[in-house]
Amino acid sequence: MMGAGRYEEPLHHLPPGIPRRHAEYTPAPDAPAPAPTNVGGYDELLAYFHSIGHDLPRSEEGLAAIDRLMDGFTDRAALAKLVRAIGMFYGNLLTHTVPGAHWEVIEHGSPCVRVTRKTAVSVVSVAEKRLVRRTPTLLQNYAHVLEIVASET
Repeated sequence: MMGAGRYEEPLHHLPPGIPRRHAEYTPAPDAPAPAPTNVGGYDELLAYFHSIGHDLPRSEEGLAAIDRLMDGFTDRAALAKLVRAIGMFYGNLLTHTVPGAHWEVIEHGSPCVRVTRKTAVSVVSVAEKRLVRRTPTLLQNYAHVLEIVASET
């Protein structure tokens, strides 16, 4: 299990976003770097779950726990402060459970997880939408992503 603020593997850095108007050209590295799969960004979510005496496993059970939290939390403003962390948790779950999935950054620093050659998931946007709507839940979104991956492979 992960402790508050600790991860099972070293943290990676998100890749730079797509440049606007100016591009920096640098020589390609001799060996490509592995795609980032563990960028963290959800320490406050882990801390919240630990403060109420629960672990947050990086699994479907963890997503279900977050869905329950989002459905039962009455202070929406406080929950909104956790939305980015929820999205980052969801993204790290995708990168660890979907073969070949990896982090990307799209314009304005928006993190996405590339799950297939054609499909990327804007994980923070998914969390923001889940904050205001009960469906689709994070579990339903995850199941949909797995269907897309299965159909595209």
